[in-house]
Amino acid sequence: MPGGQNEAFSRILIDKALEFSGWDLLDPKQIQFESHTANGRADYLLKNGLGHVLCVLEAKRENLDPYDAKEQARGYAENLKAPFIILSNGREHWFWNYERADQRDAYRIERLPSRDDLERLRLKNLQPPRPLESEVVKPEYLRHLRHDLTLRRYQIDAMNEIARLFDRDAQRKFLLEMATGTGKTLLCAALIRRFLNTRNAERVLFVVDRIELAKQTMEDFAVVLPEFKPVIFKSARRSGELLGASVVVATIQSLMVDRRYREEFTPFYFDLVINDEAHRSIYGDAREVMQFFQATRVGLTATPKAYLRNVNIHELASENPKALEARQLRDTYHYFGCEPGSPTYRYDIIDAVKDPEGPFLCLPKIFDLRSDITTQALADKGWSVVIDEQEESFKIRDLERKIFTPARNRLMCEAFLKEAQSDPSGALGKSIVFAVNQTHATSLTKIFNEIQPGSAITITSRIKDASVIAKEFRDGKRPEKIAVSVDMLSTGYNCRDLLNIALMRPIFSPTEYIQIKGRGTRRYTFTIGHTEYEKKNFFLLDFCGVAEFFEEKYDYTVPLAVPRERTEQPAKLKTHPPGAGEPDREWKGPETAPRPPSGPREIPTWEGHDTLVSREVFVVGPNGEKVDLMTFRGSFERDVKEFTDKNADLRAAVADEDDDAVETIMNERFYNRPEMYYSPDKLIRSYGVPAPTPAFVYNAVGKKPLPTKDAIVSDTVDSIAARFNLRYRDQKWLDATAQLLADDPEALNKFVEGDMTVFSSTQFNQLGGISALSQFDSRDDVFDALRQSLLVRQSLIAA
Repeated sequence: MPGGQNEAFSRILIDKALEFSGWDLLDPKQIQFESHTANGRADYLLKNGLGHVLCVLEAKRENLDPYDAKEQARGYAENLKAPFIILSNGREHWFWNYERADQRDAYRIERLPSRDDLERLRLKNLQPPRPLESEVVKPEYLRHLRHDLTLRRYQIDAMNEIARLFDRDAQRKFLLEMATGTGKTLLCAALIRRFLNTRNAERVLFVVDRIELAKQTMEDFAVVLPEFKPVIFKSARRSGELLGASVVVATIQSLMVDRRYREEFTPFYFDLVINDEAHRSIYGDAREVMQFFQATRVGLTATPKAYLRNVNIHELASENPKALEARQLRDTYHYFGCEPGSPTYRYDIIDAVKDPEGPFLCLPKIFDLRSDITTQALADKGWSVVIDEQEESFKIRDLERKIFTPARNRLMCEAFLKEAQSDPSGALGKSIVFAVNQTHATSLTKIFNEIQPGSAITITSRIKDASVIAKEFRDGKRPEKIAVSVDMLSTGYNCRDLLNIALMRPIFSPTEYIQIKGRGTRRYTFTIGHTEYEKKNFFLLDFCGVAEFFEEKYDYTVPLAVPRERTEQPAKLKTHPPGAGEPDREWKGPETAPRPPSGPREIPTWEGHDTLVSREVFVVGPNGEKVDLMTFRGSFERDVKEFTDKNADLRAAVADEDDDAVETIMNERFYNRPEMYYSPDKLIRSYGVPAPTPAFVYNAVGKKPLPTKDAIVSDTVDSIAARFNLRYRDQKWLDATAQLLADDPEALNKFVEGDMTVFSSTQFNQLGGISALSQFDSRDDVFDALRQSLLVRQSLIAA
């Protein structure tokens, strides 16, 4: 056989994997090879050091699927009374805790467990965890820790969706796509508590991408998880506090340094790993860290990187499988086991603004302010000036990088102070100004303080104690009202009373734009004396045409470009726009640039004047900006409009509101296309509305708005009540049942199957409970009608 297909070659790979996880291949008390049992020959026996077998490892050739050896290995394990099974071909490993009733099958792992891992799992088997769903979570779940901690309905829904998939489907990867400001940290604290209380986790790792976020998270965890002794990894590893901590907060960088994650932890050390800002911590060197830990994974992000969106996956797999693999490695949805564009749970800014229990976020009032220089720099020709007797052209991305413009900077600062929103006391509202780079930030701070002494402070990474200053600014412990920054405050900075955001730099990444806007979306109540004032919106003062760019010029149909891997080759000119942050799409700039023989050119300064030439103000409505809608729902609505425009028969069916024709055309020619795999079940889950396909189409093309879930429930109840001429009390039973079925997939399935225990739910207590149901004379006919209703049929599609 070729070497790659020989079992001996697989064993070389398995040996290396065992050594990686700390096993000593030369110690017979740890590993025994080729052990004969009554059921046959076991390839590896992993022991506890005292001779007791912990695990049977069955090896297969590299070209075989090791999962197929599951029952063979089970026979060996049962004969040896080993509680665990590993199936491996050297490249792919499967783990099976087969003695646990709740682990009915083997699951894929990326690293082999250490001896300590297996010992801990063996002890855990003596007291198995209870289902996550058995830990009931209500709005007051955390109130015993602090009286004002109340979980919102959408936070509970997100947790319950994870619990449902964890308990019933044995799913171990989850992605929560939630808008900035919707309380992801509080949700995570409650989720961690649920895992720990049910013993589904003993240790939890919470990963962030900056130390400032680690400290901010610790402030919340110290309140919500005090008995679990949360610690920050960087300091706890030096002080010895790691040993007693059930919750560890770590930056991805602190884990990567000298591969400390391998020194301090084993692959199964943590039972739950949560990635905050997950779109930034799943590839490159960070991916190695995350794949090391064999735990339940939960990703949190407001802006997933959708590298598989607008891509024909089957075609790419055939033509260039390596390119597809590169996209899959970086796609946030794929990493967390989700289909393209379809997270485990989504709650975006539009949901938060329109939530009937809210609103929980606010949208911006946008001021598009452009100077003469800015207007020319945004044009195709660029801003032309004479430098050293030669005419040169500069685009918006070049300002403050290739040429300094002090007159423009002063003009922007003056315009900001004139237009910025005041707080209820009449003073300048708290503000963040985003600059091109640190030099630009310092220049802007100086100008602000010249115009209005003591009004501004620079908060960038090169400022000493910047994280302390940022916290003091957030908490109102500094006199300055303007923080001038570059990237440091663009993500994860929770400043609820922020009233103004100024963009004094261009932005080319929709991810970055959404993140920056997210600094201002949180609601806040100001108190002046005995009067309260609600923050209704925030001002976005745009000096670089950013909002217009993402509304009118950015092409959302082009697949994201996969960034090139770093190499040690000589540096070339950057291939993305300077100042764009992490690009979502490669900028097709020049690959190389000629270097002046005398070294880097000195950046010129423009000494001329600048004037404000345009001012436009508009309030973003409840449907948000275009960039806010480019999620699964936004993509669907865009694609349906295009599909309708191109198909005359669909246009005619929509105009006539011919539901049957619309349904047929969508099923035959639109759904399940490889770019996004739209389907009725995904639409129902994404919108949270059990509506039929025509309703989604009519909404997308502007024919008529999508009905709310409550409206569908109400219409269903009214229709059935009228058909059977129900009395008031009987209609209350019908209404309570319909509400439950619309919200609870488990109750829905029970109801459809005729399981009467569904009526044991607390919703029916005020109606007298299940015993009072006998007084509902026509209940059988009414409930049969409910089972046949559109509400139930559509809800079942997504259940």
